[in-house]
Amino acid sequence: MIKVVICDDHKIVRQGLKQIISGYPDIDILADDISSGEELLQRLRTLEPDLIILDVSLPGRSGLEVLKQVKIFYPEIKVLVLSMYPEDQFAIRMLKAGASGYLHKDSEPEVLINAIRTIQDGGEYLSPQITKLLYREMNNKNQDLPHKLLSDREYEVFLAIGEGKPNNMIADQLKLSAKTISTYRSRILSKMNMDNNSDMIKYILLHSLSPSAQL
Repeated sequence: MIKVVICDDHKIVRQGLKQIISGYPDIDILADDISSGEELLQRLRTLEPDLIILDVSLPGRSGLEVLKQVKIFYPEIKVLVLSMYPEDQFAIRMLKAGASGYLHKDSEPEVLINAIRTIQDGGEYLSPQITKLLYREMNNKNQDLPHKLLSDREYEVFLAIGEGKPNNMIADQLKLSAKTISTYRSRILSKMNMDNNSDMIKYILLHSLSPSAQL
């Protein structure tokens, strides 16, 4: 029996995942009501899942930050990232942080079940798109792109700015001060040799780093 915990801030997503997974007798959902990273880390003190289905975009700590904490304190627990963001936006960073797989939320239910079973059997679930990204990464292709120089936190702020969010909203989302967000913004502009937020938005659209750019 594969014991699974779901962490997503949208109730409709959690219910949808529960409905899909409940049809498979070899997978048991231990918790489907966790909506934040803080709650997940707290509940893991008593829950003992084999695998966590984790969203990237969470209130408070981001999925990336939560993943790193999970792998530090519960290294035996496997993590499958399920997100609305395309693979080339977060997949490599998530895999480097310890995720065993990354799926887009548009994936078919059968793909989700296959990913869970593959990961539980000790493998990693890599879609064809992620395999291509890893190949480019190993061959150092596109490593000169400026956004590759950003730290994980800088990258999160960069994408949030690219979505048109003001500093105070980003600060609330990441549980940081507006002053800290402003500091990150200055670092991002410097590292990427840009002048303003408009430059960031244009870059994100040009390189299809935003979900809206995939439509």
